[in-house]
Amino acid sequence: MNIYRCICSSGRIAILFLYQGLFSASAVNWTRKADPVATRATTQARIFDGALHALARQGPRKLAMSDIADEAGLSVGTLYRYFKNKDELMRSLGDHFVEKLQSVLQQTIEDNPRPADRLQIVVDVMLRFWLENPATVQIGQLEPGFVLDYIKLVTPKLSTVLHDAIEPVLKDSTAVLSGSVTLDEVVDLIVRMAVSHYFMPSNDYREFRDVLVLLGASAGLEPRRARARTANKAAS
Repeated sequence: MNIYRCICSSGRIAILFLYQGLFSASAVNWTRKADPVATRATTQARIFDGALHALARQGPRKLAMSDIADEAGLSVGTLYRYFKNKDELMRSLGDHFVEKLQSVLQQTIEDNPRPADRLQIVVDVMLRFWLENPATVQIGQLEPGFVLDYIKLVTPKLSTVLHDAIEPVLKDSTAVLSGSVTLDEVVDLIVRMAVSHYFMPSNDYREFRDVLVLLGASAGLEPRRARARTANKAAS
């Protein structure tokens, strides 16, 4: 009888230890591992932010990978795991800015999808995007030639982003249908005005934006429904 109790007791202890072991193993399995894609994106964002601030501090001629690493709070070795040299990093920085602007533009359009406001939204985002980061303003003041070359480099991709934003609502506007202007010409004008405003900013960019939009409307760059509402208001 005593032997039986001892065996049962030992069995319960063994089961208890087995259960605890399984529970502990499950707890380990439940621990969420870091997403490598998200981690890479976060590190790249730190690198780009560090590159921007290092550019503003050192200028493009003196800029070294070690300067970028210091600003990003990363080791130089980590930088070289992502980019083989400074030139590749600088090219990627341009793509990063275009993607960031595209994200801001898409979110703004989602928040206000009204076709009548599309041109204003695109112009607004373009005018304020480069001015919202003090580092980009500082780089433009210190190295305008470098910034102009950089803008030329990213303009094709940037133009595609802007074209995709305005094409759905302005392709049937009076100015475009009549052949007075093409969407590519509208995009080119927006880019040039934004660059001009970047180097010579007005006291209030919104006034500049409103003048641009008003000129566009006067030239027939309005969605059809917006033109109809404008005509009805004028008639009444």
